[in-house]
Amino acid sequence: MHDFCFTIPYGMLLIGGGFIGYMKKGSITSFAGGAGTGLLLILAGYISLKAFEKKKNSTIAMVLQTGFFFANFFPF
Repeated sequence: MHDFCFTIPYGMLLIGGGFIGYMKKGSITSFAGGAGTGLLLILAGYISLKAFEKKKNSTIAMVLQTGFFFANFFPF
């Protein structure tokens, strides 16, 4: 499996979760956090997909995805 196969759907899931949090509790922070991280992950997945189509690697996408991994699994 390629990274964009998980990154793009997970980004959509984060946007949906932020929207649901906003609808249930009216939390703008939840929506902003979910939409912000979701959009960045979708962007990273899209960049990675386009690089894959050209048979190249994308350093920007790799750095974004690795950064989100460490931010989610090793919180400060």
